[in-house]
Amino acid sequence: MMKRHEMIDLLTGVQSSKHNYYSELKSTVDQLKKKNSQLEMINEVMRSFTINFSVENMLENTFAKLKTVYPIDLLGVALVADTKIVRSYIYPEHVISQGENTLFRGEDSLDQNFFTTGDYSVYHKNEHASFFEEKGIQHLALASMHLFPLKSNGKMIGVLSFASRSYFQCDEDDLSFFFHFADQIAVCMENARLYGEVLAGKQRWEETFRAVSDTILIIAPDGTILSRNDAARMDWSLGIGENISEFMEQTTGSAENPFQLTIQTKKPQSAELHHDNKIYDCSCYPLLGLDDSIDAVIVYRKDVTEKRRMEMQLMHSGQLAAIGEMAAGVAHELNNPLTAIIGNTQLLLRTQSANEQMKPLLEDIDQCGKRCRTIIRSLLVFSRQEIPTFKQCSLNDAVNEALSLTRRQIEQNHISIDVVLAPDLPYVNGNSQQLVQVAVNLLMNAKDALTMTSAEEKKILIRTELLEGSAVLSITDNGVGIAKEVLDDIFHPFFTTKDADSGTGLGLSVSFGISQAHGGILSARSEESSGTTFSLALPLNEERQ
Repeated sequence: MMKRHEMIDLLTGVQSSKHNYYSELKSTVDQLKKKNSQLEMINEVMRSFTINFSVENMLENTFAKLKTVYPIDLLGVALVADTKIVRSYIYPEHVISQGENTLFRGEDSLDQNFFTTGDYSVYHKNEHASFFEEKGIQHLALASMHLFPLKSNGKMIGVLSFASRSYFQCDEDDLSFFFHFADQIAVCMENARLYGEVLAGKQRWEETFRAVSDTILIIAPDGTILSRNDAARMDWSLGIGENISEFMEQTTGSAENPFQLTIQTKKPQSAELHHDNKIYDCSCYPLLGLDDSIDAVIVYRKDVTEKRRMEMQLMHSGQLAAIGEMAAGVAHELNNPLTAIIGNTQLLLRTQSANEQMKPLLEDIDQCGKRCRTIIRSLLVFSRQEIPTFKQCSLNDAVNEALSLTRRQIEQNHISIDVVLAPDLPYVNGNSQQLVQVAVNLLMNAKDALTMTSAEEKKILIRTELLEGSAVLSITDNGVGIAKEVLDDIFHPFFTTKDADSGTGLGLSVSFGISQAHGGILSARSEESSGTTFSLALPLNEERQ
């Protein structure tokens, strides 16, 4: 017989209430677990988005989380590329027959049609007509596929798809989650695209910065080098962390420091730098912060030595052309009277051979006339504008030719000339006219240095010798010398210590260019108030490349 308390429970429905209570409690707990899992998945998506963001890793982690809650066997992302849908990411990769970069064309594609409508879409087996993806779905034995839009800032950027081998239907809560989940993935992927563009732009800038053949430095306002390109690393002695201020002061000479001017004015500044016998155009550009303060200065330095030398050569060529025209005219005017002078002198020498008192005077006239004719001929050769040709020539002959042009002018200034030419000096491969030009420039510089000295005995020593496998011409004077602080600048175009009426600053620069064209070296040694020695070393025929 039924016990009394059992009868009461049955009549009052307590057991039924307990059953319903526990059933509802279990259902609520399951829903909470599902909600927690959904939140974890969204957090996983956001947490996986970092600087080293990988869409593949994000999909792998997401897929693992989704499988704990939903019967999902495939996760895919198709992105828009030029208004077309392209399969971009798939997980797991090994189970898909339509791989990455598959292009979905036309209205017979689920993905393409979904992109056109932009609405949520679902496929269940045997519910649709044929479509592009059907063969792949059948191959994978997929029963259901859900497609959700990937939107960023209201713009459709792709399609997120979930596929299952079992029949899988989403309720309203599931749809709400998947839409939210798709939005988070869309945000991450769009941010990843923007990050990629920024990083690509940064990489292009860095590669361009490194590849520029001219020196580029980024300098802090206090002068500290923050960054430099490859050209600066190879060409500039200063490294990152060192200070540029002292270097700029030394290389700008009398000009104002462009770096300091940029700091003071907050405007671009330029100047010419002289360093290691080279000329540089230096430009400084300020990098201003949001408060209009200078964050850094970009220093751009370009080697313009050859450009200046070419400009100087053009100017010098113009001067020589003018001299050539003048010399041709003067030679024409002087050759006729010189011919008469020399001819008549020789006739008088024949008729006055018995007169011993007149003979020395006539011989002197004859020699002076011939010397004038030689000077005119040498001037024409010196100023003739021709494309230089290189052949075997004698450095000694070039010295003698230069002396024929300058000896008289030097000796008129009460300067003695000592000439010591090596008798067995080998030939060099060069242009005789240009070597004469170098010797003339060096001799005239020596003459100018001696006219400014108060030394009682003024002298120039000209020497040629074979030294260390090179034919060497050295010209030494005991003139005023060259100050140590400008010794490195004397070969720069237009640099001169003479006044405007005495020099243009072209002679030594032209000579330096000629020495380089011959594969040689032109150098100077000097002590102020003690004299100067210029040396031209030329490789011998067999040594010149």
